[in-house]
Amino acid sequence: RYGLQESMMRSVRRAVIDADLVLLIADATRVTPDTLSLAELGDVPAILVLNKMDLIRKEDALPLVEKYTSLRTFADVVPISARKRSNLDVLIDVIASRIPAGPPFYPKDMVSEHPERFFVAEIIREKIFQKFGQEVPYSTQVNIVDFTEKSESGKDIIDAEIIVERDSQKAILIGKNGAAVKDVGIRARHSIEKFLDRPVYLRLFVKVRKGWRDSDAQLRSFGYD
Repeated sequence: RYGLQESMMRSVRRAVIDADLVLLIADATRVTPDTLSLAELGDVPAILVLNKMDLIRKEDALPLVEKYTSLRTFADVVPISARKRSNLDVLIDVIASRIPAGPPFYPKDMVSEHPERFFVAEIIREKIFQKFGQEVPYSTQVNIVDFTEKSESGKDIIDAEIIVERDSQKAILIGKNGAAVKDVGIRARHSIEKFLDRPVYLRLFVKVRKGWRDSDAQLRSFGYD
């Protein structure tokens, strides 16, 4: 495993400890259970969510469900297709029925505990995934290096770095004559403007930091512990 993966798993373990309910999202096209993820769940109530059901027949998922349920008890099993947004309403209803009532942790008008910078970086990452599929995204990190609200131009000015591990990945992200990164920027800007509800001037810079996913110092600088 990379240091990045270890850091992310530590975050998962901390979250599970305080959770009232956990979703185990499984790939329905697999023939064997994800035993590593199962081991992290502990005794917390869990819902088995079978994703990618649009790629197989429903009856073909039964052997996998039987293997999972033989390893632990699940509160519910819900088949979905995230790509086609199939059965997501059922999943939401099941989650709502399983979450215990309790006092609110945040004010009603508070959408998230994360700042706008966090969501801007996530939107850019989303566009990278949509543009490049499995080719590059898992080796990328997005850092917002400058976020100036309402500049003299009347727009927010956002500078973001897209960090990759290899020169070859940088070349793919930039594309011929910068066409690929320009396309990512256009898509991201539209979504960011919709999210912030104000105009944005977005600049993207692709940089190489070799081995960043396995460097404790670089992971800490990106906010991982």
